[in-house]
Amino acid sequence: MPSPISPDEQTYAPGFTLRHIFHHGTEDHPKLHLRKDVGPSYRMASGRRSFQVSSRLKTVTRMSQRDPDFIESYLHYARTKGAVAIDFDWTHQDIMVPDITDRDTMVELAKVTADAYVEGPTAGDWIDVGLPYNDTGGFGWDSNGLRGHVFADETNTTVIIAIKGTSAALFHSDGDTVTSDKVNDNLLFSCCCARISYLWSTVCDCYEKAYTCSQSCLEGALYAEDKYYRATLDIYRNTSSLYPSANIWVTGHSLGGAMSALLGRTYGLPTIAFESPGEQLAAQRLHLPFPPIPLDESTIWHVGNTADPIFMGVCNGPTSVCWLGGYAMETQCHAGLECIYDTVNDKRWHISISNHRIRPIIDMMLSYNTTPECVAPTNCQDCYDWKFD
Repeated sequence: MPSPISPDEQTYAPGFTLRHIFHHGTEDHPKLHLRKDVGPSYRMASGRRSFQVSSRLKTVTRMSQRDPDFIESYLHYARTKGAVAIDFDWTHQDIMVPDITDRDTMVELAKVTADAYVEGPTAGDWIDVGLPYNDTGGFGWDSNGLRGHVFADETNTTVIIAIKGTSAALFHSDGDTVTSDKVNDNLLFSCCCARISYLWSTVCDCYEKAYTCSQSCLEGALYAEDKYYRATLDIYRNTSSLYPSANIWVTGHSLGGAMSALLGRTYGLPTIAFESPGEQLAAQRLHLPFPPIPLDESTIWHVGNTADPIFMGVCNGPTSVCWLGGYAMETQCHAGLECIYDTVNDKRWHISISNHRIRPIIDMMLSYNTTPECVAPTNCQDCYDWKFD
């Protein structure tokens, strides 16, 4: 019999390849959920290669019951008025997680997140994997909604879900998801529905008066069927049904990184989020389960750099690029460990929105010989001057 893997032993996956693309509708078509399977012929024709990712054994603490039906029933219950806190049954499991100390692995995972921005095959049939739903009119590759790319190794032992990030001219990208992306950005990362000035249009109706916001209203808005969090849950549900025995990891960049972190928190999945805005406030508003462990044992890793104003939580105020672009990016706290490249001091980078994009981040990571230490943030609180009732 082979000897068991020790926590200090690094192993290499045989290579992850793109297997499926999920598109989940939002806004006008929240029940639309389609899947396109990607075969070897497309991967060869498009030049898509496999991604080599190293992993290590780690003991993780997560809920014993992680069936999607149970999780979603809990999330619904947690938002009901007078809900009593639930004492979850937690379990300790030894699973393979990404080796965050290996530079090449982190670069490969960043490339996986970049792949989620790339258009997939437009030919062929999309499979409807949602509820009975016949109105697919207007659906196209870049139609409004959330997109997830699913990668698997050769043995289907480990699966990676990469969630697409924000499309916006602000970040030097475009696409038909701009409107939905912006609504979800402003809902997730603002203190109260993007109510930062009387001149702004809000993305929900929870504002009550100056620096006062309805907590229950915010919770309902975040969990609404036509918003990205619910779409992310559906993508996970369908992926886990395709690979019921697989060890699932999650990754993403920007908004996709935040959605990855929220999904990872929900199901206890190893997560690498690149340049994510602060998602801790959203995790608290959604009543996501936080395991009773020291923060430094988290399996959610936020990778960013000090010259990215969005990751650092400083892209706000009337003179900021985010404000001028209509984005209320008010949060800075991450619910997990932070792995921060000090590009301001090491590379003499200036704080700029261009340092948020994934392609420059990949080049930046390659310029380092090592990865940064991942540490738990301390004394971080968002929206401290607001009252939520």
